[in-house]
Amino acid sequence: MNDMFIYLVRLHRCSEMPTNLLKMRVMEMVYEWNAVRVMACLSIVLLHATTNIEIMNGYIEQPYYQFFRLLLCFATPTFILLSILILAKRYQHQLPPHFLWRRFQFIVIPFVAAGILYAANAAFHYDESFWDALYRHIVLGDFSGWFVMTIFQLYILFFLVKKFQLSSIWFTPIMFLLGIFYMTLANVKIDYFIQNEHFMRLLFVGWLPYFALAYMMGSHYEKIAHYLVRYKFFTVLAALLAMAILYTNYYSGAQQITSRRIDMMLFVLAMTFCILAFAQILPKLPFIPILSRYSFGIFLIHWLIQEYIAPYSALLPSTFLQVTSLFLSSLLVCMLLIKIISFIPFSAYLIGKSHQKPSQE
Repeated sequence: MNDMFIYLVRLHRCSEMPTNLLKMRVMEMVYEWNAVRVMACLSIVLLHATTNIEIMNGYIEQPYYQFFRLLLCFATPTFILLSILILAKRYQHQLPPHFLWRRFQFIVIPFVAAGILYAANAAFHYDESFWDALYRHIVLGDFSGWFVMTIFQLYILFFLVKKFQLSSIWFTPIMFLLGIFYMTLANVKIDYFIQNEHFMRLLFVGWLPYFALAYMMGSHYEKIAHYLVRYKFFTVLAALLAMAILYTNYYSGAQQITSRRIDMMLFVLAMTFCILAFAQILPKLPFIPILSRYSFGIFLIHWLIQEYIAPYSALLPSTFLQVTSLFLSSLLVCMLLIKIISFIPFSAYLIGKSHQKPSQE
């Protein structure tokens, strides 16, 4: 009886807790999601910094440098994995109204806006036909924001799964195996895949294994998050093992610097688990939520910014300084531009809503 009285008192105090404090507690639950998103964002910006330095100075004949670039390729699949995980966690029972329309507004329209910007740059800077460049960037996704169209295809798939109440018992294994089969074909060097590489990259089928894994993770997130913390050091061992497998395959001849590798899947999953585990127990870093809000805009425009900064970074005396300066300067310029754009009316249709602070609702 005494215990029941104490419980009721605590419940009453909790009900009187200020809204902001309750909101903070809710936000803390997704801090690890922000941490994963930030790691993916920084990794892709760093990867493209290494790419742009090579464009300026030529291929860098350093095996460890190239293997490091391969490790950074975990970023794009991780971002896709996280996007579906969040949906599966938040919408376990039913979807909100206008589910696809809202995502079209604030994901696809910014993608198109960025594609127009890149096409204008190609016409101005490289004397390419604007309309040819527009087709190449928006339809073929030939710029750093291509993954947006892949994610939106997976959003449509998620919508269909929920709408028709498909059982995860059978559809997740089928999707996983179908995706593995597709990636195997893509790595066999079939002429059609090589000639239509951009379209093959955009098509959602090759990313179905990540959809299946993310759907299962999101549907049982509380349990998984608990066990990740409990066995946190095993996540480190799993990441090291996955890295060792990549290292072995790389030095055995599989040296494609791409995220569309079957052996990349284990590394993506292990790194995601590792970040999710330690982000729950380590001190909260204040810059993580800030970078997370800017991440979508950074993904869209960072390559264009790096194109203009790279010639100056490439003048520095060492590869390390060149890559580091390009990485940091492009990151800061992107954030500054996103901040400036955020003051423009309808900025959400240019850089998405993710740059905005969470509402008080």
